[in-house]
Amino acid sequence: MFDRAKFEIGRGRIGNLIGRIRSVAQCRWHGRGAKAGMLIALMLIAMPCVARAEVALTDLKGRNVILANPARHLVVDDGRLIIALSFLSDDPVALVAAWPHDVGRFGQELYGEYLKKFSAIDKLPRSTSNTQDLAVEQLVAAKPDLVVLSLYSHPAEEQLEQLSEAGIPVIFVDFTADPFANTDASLLLLGRAIGSEQRAQQVVAFRQAQRQSLSQTIAAAALSPRPNVFVETHASSSEPCCNSPGSGNIGKFIDFAGGQNIGVVLKDKPFGQISLEYVIASKPDIYIASGGQYMEKRSGLLIGPHFSPGDTKSSMDRLLARPGFSALPAIANGNIHGISQQLFNSPLDHLALELIARWVHPELFSDDDIERVRQGLNRFMAVPLTGAYWTE
Repeated sequence: MFDRAKFEIGRGRIGNLIGRIRSVAQCRWHGRGAKAGMLIALMLIAMPCVARAEVALTDLKGRNVILANPARHLVVDDGRLIIALSFLSDDPVALVAAWPHDVGRFGQELYGEYLKKFSAIDKLPRSTSNTQDLAVEQLVAAKPDLVVLSLYSHPAEEQLEQLSEAGIPVIFVDFTADPFANTDASLLLLGRAIGSEQRAQQVVAFRQAQRQSLSQTIAAAALSPRPNVFVETHASSSEPCCNSPGSGNIGKFIDFAGGQNIGVVLKDKPFGQISLEYVIASKPDIYIASGGQYMEKRSGLLIGPHFSPGDTKSSMDRLLARPGFSALPAIANGNIHGISQQLFNSPLDHLALELIARWVHPELFSDDDIERVRQGLNRFMAVPLTGAYWTE
């Protein structure tokens, strides 16, 4: 759209520039003086042409945000956003002004790898997480040039206005509430915000190409009826059964993979509780438990590079020994799988999608297929993913 005000300002600047160049040209300098005059004239031409590198963004809430320059000092409300930044920068920690230090959600194993390579991560200021009330003073004290909030955080409009008055822009991203729909858009948004748009496009192109290939393979071997899949998130033998994704979040991964998510009863909720009686009545054909080192004190699934295969098997056996589980078809048929929760809620989630597809269609995919995808993702990451993050 034509902006007359900006046009008039630009025309005025050009007029001033021409006048300055004429003044230089009218000087009767000779020899070295003439050369100096020409140099000054060229400098005058160049100087006004330096424009501010404004960055126009539209975030996941549809808000239009303008940055004066690509952001270099971000406050994030979820440590897993640093994993997303690692796909976009060789030094993601250098881009962070403050983070919640929520190592449990980041994943102790992954965090340990980042700490080895970027020791500054442990010394960065602390910010409130998306599970807490936004502390505006804390954010302002970190002196960010951009605050990145999760879509499901709920700051008050007054708080956003306070940040705006302090000259601090805010954008919303989503790698958790609806990752199937929003992870790629969030990556592109972050990439544009920090001046790494081309790298973000490359990562997204890889993820989308892999998803398209996966879709075609699954479509060629459509199962009818779809097998019932029970994903028990944060699986624990000492806490009430059973955590499950609803039709959102991981539920969309199950649908894409050709399975029937028994947690669909939770409707659009990302996660919720379903009863053991309901699980038994649903007769799941495939059981997938998620966990990690954070479940060590909760009698949960112990999985990840920190644990031996024996540790993981023992923790899975405890889960399967709970009353009623032996009646599940998945247990009787041996369709039992474990996955680290750290493969969700970041761009690593495509690896989780590939694994779920393999477990729904074991005849279509091999170990080599999964490892190839991991290596493909690792090409983009500042800290590659290594070690055992899933189990058959």
